[in-house]
Amino acid sequence: MNVTRNLLAAFALAAIAALPAAAATSTLSVTMNAQSGSGESGTATLTQVGTDVQVVLTLKNGPATPQPAHIHFGACSNIGGVAFPLNNVVNGGSVTVVKGTTIDKMLFEKPYSINVHESADNLGKYVACGNVTMPSST
Repeated sequence: MNVTRNLLAAFALAAIAALPAAAATSTLSVTMNAQSGSGESGTATLTQVGTDVQVVLTLKNGPATPQPAHIHFGACSNIGGVAFPLNNVVNGGSVTVVKGTTIDKMLFEKPYSINVHESADNLGKYVACGNVTMPSST
């Protein structure tokens, strides 16, 4: 009887071990919506690169002057503190490698958003924002 129970337990453990782990998110596109009448909209593309996340911001109608950008705690409707600084957006574009995090952390740990400010002199005015959320299935 114990032998049978031990064999069943061993088979159950082997079956569980054979189940595939949930795949980590490798790429995520975030829609960046214009704010404050800026006309600046576009996408933020997050790509997992090892233990880091590359963030590529692409905005239409971005000025040549540098615009600070960040990943914040909280959704666009309730932006909190800075979670990760990003490189300034210039001419509508920016590329940053955020060290030591994952896309899945941003999706599941707490709400995050990506926002772009008008300028270093006017950080209180957001010109674009996007919520980091799971893509909707179509």
